[in-house]
Amino acid sequence: MNMFFKGTLAVAAAAIMMSAASPSFAKSIKFGMNAPQGDNPEWNALVAFKNHVEYKTEGGIEVKLFPSAQLGAERACAEQVQQGAVEVCLVDTGALAGFYKNIQVLSVPYLFKSSAHAWAVFDSPFFGDLAENMRKDTGIRTMSWGENGFRDFTNNVRPIRTPADLKGLKIRVMESPVFMRFVQSFGAAATPMPGSEIIMAAKQGVIDGQENPAQVNYDYNLMDVQKYMSTDEHILGVHAYIINDKFFNSLTDDEKAIILEAATLAARVENTAKLAGAKKYIDLIKAKGVEVHMTTMGEKSAFAKVSQEPVLEYLREQVGAELVQGLLDTAKSYEPALYGK
Repeated sequence: MNMFFKGTLAVAAAAIMMSAASPSFAKSIKFGMNAPQGDNPEWNALVAFKNHVEYKTEGGIEVKLFPSAQLGAERACAEQVQQGAVEVCLVDTGALAGFYKNIQVLSVPYLFKSSAHAWAVFDSPFFGDLAENMRKDTGIRTMSWGENGFRDFTNNVRPIRTPADLKGLKIRVMESPVFMRFVQSFGAAATPMPGSEIIMAAKQGVIDGQENPAQVNYDYNLMDVQKYMSTDEHILGVHAYIINDKFFNSLTDDEKAIILEAATLAARVENTAKLAGAKKYIDLIKAKGVEVHMTTMGEKSAFAKVSQEPVLEYLREQVGAELVQGLLDTAKSYEPALYGK
């Protein structure tokens, strides 16, 4: 046997072995998100989704992960899910408001007393109905809901322990009517601007403070230009694990069950990782010399009394009083089981 023939056989054998070792996927899912690849709650959630789907379908479905907005920022990714160009995305519900305005109802301040409270309400019929109505209107199916972090106040003037402490402060907010009304309800000046401008604005005194989740405050170096932080947890960012409805309906019943189970798993992974990581980020922020006030439930109630109604008034105009009241009633109904009467 000549050397050329031996080499050909070796290449062929190697190809056969690789083919046998690698599953031959019949279907494929592109899964996009904004967060980067790495040891963070979002990436770990996507990996859990991928592993579960590929394991349970035994090579029937391959999941390809696209972190760092490779498929576009959240709104663009959601648009592609609606169009069917991308199968699955993880997006903040704020990115869905342009498709389905009723999702704005989730911006009620101090709606959730804790992460555990939010997780319970995520599994409620209210969230199920909200998802079903959005599916009918948009062709975007929400498979599960996850926590995207509570937002907290930071500033350079004084500790914020009561609503009165916010009076007169210039607070950067997202360019959103809900957030502007919320901050103005305390007598503070709401200053809308992109997040990329926060550090320079704080250095120049254009703003006194801002509001973001602790992880964002640390990871984006916002605490390098702030002296005080209060964990008032005023508005919870909510993540939606969305899938194109036509693609979902093209799956077998077994595949649908596996996909939904994987989405529930992913949300649980993200939720627990975010809560478990809260202490880590507060400790890192304290290490920068920032004075952190741990806001109590009683203190949060005082903030809610001042700020909820102005935001609720706006939301009733946007999405209807019935939907707003339905969410308030649902959230309240889960409190006794968690905290007693």
